[in-house]
Amino acid sequence: MNPLHRGKTSEKFFEYEYYKVVENLEYQLLPPQVDIGWDFLIAKTGKRIQVKRFTPQEKRYNPNTLDLRRKRNKGTGNYTGKEFDYLVVHNTSNDDLIIANIDQLKKEDGKMKTSISICPTRKGNGLINEGFEVLVK
Repeated sequence: MNPLHRGKTSEKFFEYEYYKVVENLEYQLLPPQVDIGWDFLIAKTGKRIQVKRFTPQEKRYNPNTLDLRRKRNKGTGNYTGKEFDYLVVHNTSNDDLIIANIDQLKKEDGKMKTSISICPTRKGNGLINEGFEVLVK
């Protein structure tokens, strides 16, 4: 399957799960007209969401590492930390959705990391799942 289609599948999976939890139409998800660094905007709150697909791969040094670099618009450079407010990670091994504030993806100097562990490791806690509730506050 084309990697672009796999990413779109994860976006649709998030959208499906979101509407199972959030029924209030004021919190409707709006897609952008062009790819500008986020996949959905919540109508009422203005929160921007980026969805990333994660498939563990045994051949990696750390199989729990998520690549945070931009894939579709490589010419625009990597994320700066201003493109979206929340990252949603679709873990394809168990269909978990991890919802994390952008602050979890930044280094101490405020710059964006290019990869992050989604699980706790000896070097860090991994991503903390903040749940769907943070998106509608």
